[in-house]
Amino acid sequence: MLVYLYLFALIVGGVLLGASILLGGDHGDADADADVDVDADADVDAHADVHVDHSHGSMDVGGHGTADFFLWTFRSIRFWTFFLAFFGLTGLALTWLGLIESPLVGLALSLGMGGVTGLAAAAVLRRLSSDESGSVASANDYVGKTARVVVPVTKGGVGKVRLQLRGTTVDVLATTDDDESYSSREEVLIIEMDGTRARIARVDTK
Repeated sequence: MLVYLYLFALIVGGVLLGASILLGGDHGDADADADVDVDADADVDAHADVHVDHSHGSMDVGGHGTADFFLWTFRSIRFWTFFLAFFGLTGLALTWLGLIESPLVGLALSLGMGGVTGLAAAAVLRRLSSDESGSVASANDYVGKTARVVVPVTKGGVGKVRLQLRGTTVDVLATTDDDESYSSREEVLIIEMDGTRARIARVDTK
């Protein structure tokens, strides 16, 4: 009976894995948590004027800690795809090659192999997804954020402001339409992104 279970798991896992590859990985992903895609149409060129200071912060991979990672993992189709494929493959290999005499031991080893492989695959794919989303920021990510002036900003001139974006310190060039200048260390509000430059205004203290 276990042979049929292994075979069924291998077929289902193989079909899911093949479908994932044919559909193009990220585009065909149907994870239950429905990761939000970054709007690539309003990308800020991270190599031109934006500087990420990793010494002041770091990206939170996974974003919600160990408990949420495991919750996300067991709701992920990626996990179950790799789990079923390697559970079935390991079980069939152990059975047909006669490496394990006890069916229960073979079942335990197959479950272990499937679980470890599923967790590893889910962790790697989630890490890659996190890195991709964290490396590209849209204009909407900046608008409405408060920042601190690093290089004074005057009307018609270009200065620089610093802000916290996704747990990382980011420096970005800044301009203003206000007649009054903004001095170093002054807190400001980003009201618009003009290409790779932030248009700033004073924070309403009322």
